[in-house]
Amino acid sequence: MKMRKTVSAIFVLLIFIVGGCNSPELKISEEDAKSSVIEYHTGHIGNVKILSIELKKNNYIVEWENEENCEQGIDSVDGENGDIEMIEASIC
Repeated sequence: MKMRKTVSAIFVLLIFIVGGCNSPELKISEEDAKSSVIEYHTGHIGNVKILSIELKKNNYIVEWENEENCEQGIDSVDGENGDIEMIEASIC
């Protein structure tokens, strides 16, 4: 009887652990994140170029540069709602 309770408890615990590890489905694609960053940083001078993009904890981490106006930076794009947060930026 005690063995059955232990096995049941372990099974329930595993269900909670596995269920908690599932991340919510992303509503923003990688291409959408790139486009958003390009649009956000495009001004009158030069073109924004995406150097890299990486998915971390439902956020796209996008590294970008604009050689013509000497800007570069890293932004975080929320994978659920598309909000952009500047992590780092510099101008020569």
